[in-house]
Amino acid sequence: MTRIANYCAICGGLLQSEMVSGRIRPFCSRCDMPVYFDPKVAVVVFIELDERVLLIRRAVDPGKGKWALPAGFVDYDEAPEAAARRETLEETHLQVRIDKLLAVFPKRDHGLADIVIAYSAKVLDGELQAGDDAAAVGFFARGNLPPLVFYPSITLTRLWSQGKLEL
Repeated sequence: MTRIANYCAICGGLLQSEMVSGRIRPFCSRCDMPVYFDPKVAVVVFIELDERVLLIRRAVDPGKGKWALPAGFVDYDEAPEAAARRETLEETHLQVRIDKLLAVFPKRDHGLADIVIAYSAKVLDGELQAGDDAAAVGFFARGNLPPLVFYPSITLTRLWSQGKLEL
């Protein structure tokens, strides 16, 4: 994702490009402040039940119509584990317990996140149904996975299918 800033968020002044901290960055000469773009952090949740993995079919782009693990962005005031529980609840109506940190993924695809934190979780309660930006939800066996989108979902389900994912 390309980030652009034309005006200072503090004073509204026009920004110019200057070398700051070893990079060309937007800079406000009125405030004498550079603009630093923070990375977008997301979480992804791997839930296995009866040797099947929980996937959601995306209702929106990017990846509309393809399947992925439940996932979403971390809010600025939220712990990643809390975001993982919230996103799972929003997309699947399932309450989960986060069990383990699985991996941290860099941006490697056309998704909107710059950093993705992956967790495994167990279902505590709820009735499975699609919600929020999920068009459908379901559990899938290793040999019967639908077309997947996003590097973390593809990588984790591939490792799981190969018996190499320690949950």
